[in-house]
Amino acid sequence: MNKSSQHHKRLLISAYACAPDRGAEPGVGWNLIAYMAGEYGYQLTVITRTKHQPAIEASDDPRVKDVNWIYVDPPEWLISFKRGALGLKAYYLLWQKKMHAAAVEHLGKHPVDLVHHLTFGSILPATSLAAFGLPLVVGPVGGAEMSPPALIGDLAPRLWIRDRLRAALYRFGCGLRSTQEAYEKCSVALGATDASVKSLKELGAKDVRLVPQSGCGDDEVATFIEGNPALEEAPKGTIRLLSASRLVHWKGVDLSIDAVARAVEKGVDVELLILQEGPESRALGRQVKKRGLEERVRFLGKLPSLENVYELMRSSDALIHPAMNEVFGQSVLESLALGRQVICLDWAGPGMIVTEDCGIKIKPGNRKEIVEGLSDAIVSLKDRRESWNAIQNASIERAGVYTWRRVAEELDQAYKDSFARAEE
Repeated sequence: MNKSSQHHKRLLISAYACAPDRGAEPGVGWNLIAYMAGEYGYQLTVITRTKHQPAIEASDDPRVKDVNWIYVDPPEWLISFKRGALGLKAYYLLWQKKMHAAAVEHLGKHPVDLVHHLTFGSILPATSLAAFGLPLVVGPVGGAEMSPPALIGDLAPRLWIRDRLRAALYRFGCGLRSTQEAYEKCSVALGATDASVKSLKELGAKDVRLVPQSGCGDDEVATFIEGNPALEEAPKGTIRLLSASRLVHWKGVDLSIDAVARAVEKGVDVELLILQEGPESRALGRQVKKRGLEERVRFLGKLPSLENVYELMRSSDALIHPAMNEVFGQSVLESLALGRQVICLDWAGPGMIVTEDCGIKIKPGNRKEIVEGLSDAIVSLKDRRESWNAIQNASIERAGVYTWRRVAEELDQAYKDSFARAEE
């Protein structure tokens, strides 16, 4: 199928999160939609959140000039219930009802060749777009990634309950007939990790492909890099670590703090800067005080812009990101693109992205083993400064494997294959 025929293909995309100049999932929605409209010429109608309307309408990105946007949101007072993973899923289900109604209205007036569930990038809850009987592409999605088994027993009771509840709810959701029917109707399902690919197959999706959930290039990171060339000389003095993730328990920020405490015991001059906010903020603050790390661990909250985040990444020795069940890890990819190595678990998304050339992966074990492994990695950073340029170049090269263009090519192929099947 050539580009001229693609111009006649009309797609309806569900993109709960989609906004320019944002990292994480809104960036996934925005960058992939920009590629599919601007590079591949598909006629896109995108249903997204009303919350994103001001940022989308303020964008001057020429790639999205012909995209038809539909904005929907549940009543504003329901935002207060959107707390924690369960609150977010519940809110998303309410949004999906609004999205479905908007899709019904659009399909009543305009012909559509294919529907695509893009973001919320999770296997659960299953998309209601399957109900329309049109070719359906789902993903890239994750959600099947669970915490390392040996670590679960070492979680604090409240976190153990939360972790086990999440696993139980995932099993329950996958057991619903409505979930299985949605994936059985899928033309192509894209899983972001091996665990999610396996889960999609078990749910009955016939054509399942492993596709990264995110990328870099032609985006905010690339813009920053253009104006801020890589550092040729390694930093001197204190080892600086950066943590750049929401402060939720499964991101493993508490593991990073304990690892810093252990590294200090081993004689390392190290500091940890923690970005973002979240429900674990207070618990992490108490942990820092208990470990006597007030002079070494600083909470910087949510920075004004992505550029501020990238500046800190650039001035660090490494990003430390020992997430327990991360689907992808956008901050991991951004760090590599900026030439900064990553310390992570050899597990799920980050374990898939990071190689020995561009970071240090810790074998998942119990809490004590992980903390010891992370602290050893921190200790090694001083010696790794001697290989600064080699590690920096390897990091940038690795990030180049995970581009938005690569994900967009996979989407284009999924669309083409779906059209071909529909015409058989």
